[in-house]
Amino acid sequence: MKATFSDFIAQNPNCSKFAENEDAMYIFDFLSRDLAIILMLEACDAGKPALTPWAKSIERVILYDLKNSTLSLDDNFTKQAIGLMVKTILDPFGYSVWKQKNLPKGAESEKFQSASVYRRDVLKKATMRVAKNIEEV
Repeated sequence: MKATFSDFIAQNPNCSKFAENEDAMYIFDFLSRDLAIILMLEACDAGKPALTPWAKSIERVILYDLKNSTLSLDDNFTKQAIGLMVKTILDPFGYSVWKQKNLPKGAESEKFQSASVYRRDVLKKATMRVAKNIEEV
C-alpha cells in the first residue's frame, strides 16, 4: 500500500504542525500520484534528486495555485518537510536516502537548491513496486 499523509506525520513527529494542514496534505497527495512516484524513482535511478521532476511544479502550486497558501517556501522547515514527504512516499518501494545533491539547472527551481537522492536498499523489504507491462491493444 502507498504511504499516507498519516504515515508521514507518524514517521516525522517534528512535522506535526502540518497534521491538519490542508495545503500540506495537498502537496503530499500531489507527490503520491503514480506518475509523480514513477518520475521521482526514475530521477533517483539516474543519480538525480527525487524532487528534480517536481520542484518547479511544487513551487507553482504553493505560490500560485493554492489560494492563500499556509505554506511558505521561504521557510527552510517547510522545504525540509516536503523532502520528508518524499522520503515517506518512496519508502514502501524500498528506497532509502543515499546522499544530498544540488538540483540540476534543468529543474528550474527557484526555491529548492538541493534534495535527497535515493537508491534501492537491498536490505530493505519493498512492499510496493512499479510494474511496466507490454500489452497487446
